[in-house]
Amino acid sequence: MIQSASLFTYELDDPTVALAEIQSQLSEKLALKEHTVGILMCDPEFIETGVYRHLCENLPFPVAGATTMSQAVNGEGGILMLTLFVMTSDDVFFEAGMTAPIEAGGGNIPEAMGAAYVKAAAGLPEAPRLAIVFPPLFVENAGDQYVEVFETLCPNMPVFGTIAIDDTTTFDTCFTMCGGEVSRDRLSFILLAGAVSPRFLVTALSDDNALPYAGEITRSEGHIVHEINGQSAYDYFAGLGMAKDGRLDEGLQFVPFLLDFKKRFDYDGVPVVRAMVCFDERGAGICRGYMYENAVFTLTNPTPENIMSDSADLVEKINALPDRQAVILFSCMVRRMTFGTEPMREIDMLLEKMDPAVPFMMAYAGGEICPTSAGENAVTNRFHNYSMIACIL
Repeated sequence: MIQSASLFTYELDDPTVALAEIQSQLSEKLALKEHTVGILMCDPEFIETGVYRHLCENLPFPVAGATTMSQAVNGEGGILMLTLFVMTSDDVFFEAGMTAPIEAGGGNIPEAMGAAYVKAAAGLPEAPRLAIVFPPLFVENAGDQYVEVFETLCPNMPVFGTIAIDDTTTFDTCFTMCGGEVSRDRLSFILLAGAVSPRFLVTALSDDNALPYAGEITRSEGHIVHEINGQSAYDYFAGLGMAKDGRLDEGLQFVPFLLDFKKRFDYDGVPVVRAMVCFDERGAGICRGYMYENAVFTLTNPTPENIMSDSADLVEKINALPDRQAVILFSCMVRRMTFGTEPMREIDMLLEKMDPAVPFMMAYAGGEICPTSAGENAVTNRFHNYSMIACIL
């Protein structure tokens, strides 16, 4: 059984004060058991001012996590904020780890992740039953690449997590963390073993706001879409009036694809959403995740009201579940961007509607990793965009 506590600080300038605030909240909320770990999410400024490193050097348990653009824990949500979600147990075991640097393009992902996983798993008394992961942000890498490696290393183990993000337009201060280490190109993670039975929920964009545009991906390679309906991705979007001069039209920072891939062997009945971010010099579309060849899609135009309704439904499902000791949520950064001048709308709803008796952490993500189905002997891990995901322990 896991017991947990959600902690926070807004103290950016004085690491000593920040540590005292975290320690005070921890002592009030949680008595540490034999095995403990912390998930830490923060604005990049907490790294720059030394607050993150000071916390790691003085907390009596390992910590792993990533930067985010805003976040929440029980009773508190904000932007320039650090949150720490502490899990402790006598019969659940935790091990944190971090890979070697990952190359843009992901060529060394299997080797880097494999070595780090083997080292961390060796510290557990049995095989892990859950991985919580924090990959770095690379436009050149598909989030599915990280999922695939874990499925090779530990088949049928659920994988849950968030890609590092920040609150800038250039995304150049997106960091992953583990212990005292901070990196822009390494994946950090936490493995859980023992008496843990995670449950998962995903809410993605529905077809309620579908645009009158659909198609088939007729040629693709990983996260690169070469052809749609037999023409280049750029020509397809130019024909819709969504692209000009080799670029997406101004105002279209991302294009959401609601992807249906029934022809694939691993389809479990749940469509996924993918985000296209730009075109390359050949007119191919560069996406955040794999774009399966022969999959059909619908372009969608999510509204703030649609996103809020879906998020509220997810919270209702979480609150209805029995035996909740901890809830971890990640929501796509584009959902937050959709709210425009009200970036805290989703967080404010969570603070109002989440069961206050259950500790939770929520943070925004540069991409979400969560199973779409997880039976006793079969787990389907997926990379998502535009989604809110939840892990209930």
